[in-house]
Amino acid sequence: MVFWGRYGRSLPPFIIIFAILLAGVRPATAQSTPMPLAEYWQTITQIRDDLNEAPDDSAVRETAVTTLSNISQIELANGRLQPIDHAYLIRQLQNEALSAQTLATQLTAYLSSRQGWPDPTLPTLDVAALDAILSQPEFNYAPEEPNFLQRIWQDIRQAIEDFWLRLFPEESRFSLPLNNVVLIIAGLLVAVALAYALRGILGDLTADAALSAEEELGGEPLTADLALQKAQEFSTGGDYRTAVRYLYLSSLLLLEERGLLRYDRSLTNREYLRTVAHRPELATILRDVIDVFDRVWYGFQTLSASEYESYARRVETLRQQKEAR
Repeated sequence: MVFWGRYGRSLPPFIIIFAILLAGVRPATAQSTPMPLAEYWQTITQIRDDLNEAPDDSAVRETAVTTLSNISQIELANGRLQPIDHAYLIRQLQNEALSAQTLATQLTAYLSSRQGWPDPTLPTLDVAALDAILSQPEFNYAPEEPNFLQRIWQDIRQAIEDFWLRLFPEESRFSLPLNNVVLIIAGLLVAVALAYALRGILGDLTADAALSAEEELGGEPLTADLALQKAQEFSTGGDYRTAVRYLYLSSLLLLEERGLLRYDRSLTNREYLRTVAHRPELATILRDVIDVFDRVWYGFQTLSASEYESYARRVETLRQQKEAR
């Protein structure tokens, strides 16, 4: 301080500036340049070996602390710089309670972590395994095109959504769960369409059975007695399905002759039931006869001889119904 007070004013200005710059550069020189990865592991190995060779030499520890303090970055094989912090190792080296052997063991464990530094590229074996998995049939398929009904459903849904958005734009404050509304309306439309189509199908059921019977008769008009006779012939031959059809038609024709219902090929079996709904006893017997006929003729349910006889008795009960007044 005396020297500076005595000569400081007479020093050239550039010397003062150089001294200031040098003071700012010196701390930076304490940090080494990035160390290559291979050299870094050699340094850790050397520190461990030095601790094993001179376990009681404190200078070895001090040198190791200085060396690790100067390493702040490692240059990886791909050129990327990896920051690294040796604070833990430095604290361990400065801890006099830990023996050199313990420190060497810790460094050996640290060196073993070198094997856990993976190659940045995916191993060929993993790529092959992935290719094998992705080549399985469940991962190789083309999306299915929607069928006719699915396309109709999509068109109906889109039309309802467009109509709804015209009524209530997105910026409107009034909003309802559009998805639920679309599903409900579209479901109702589909149900109506299916009901209409099903009604057309069911409307042909009785007509189909009657036309088949008349074709077998060569165009001869079918009557109740003739149908009963054909039923007996087919049942004798073991053809219970055809016999059931003739018994059923014979019942309808007989009920028409007695004025209990109107025989009409355009009517479905269920519509026949509605025409006799005002006569509960008749409706109950006719329902049983129709149920068996539907299962056997259209559902191809087989009948045993005993089951056919039971059906024939049920039909006979139906035939005994008195004329309407």
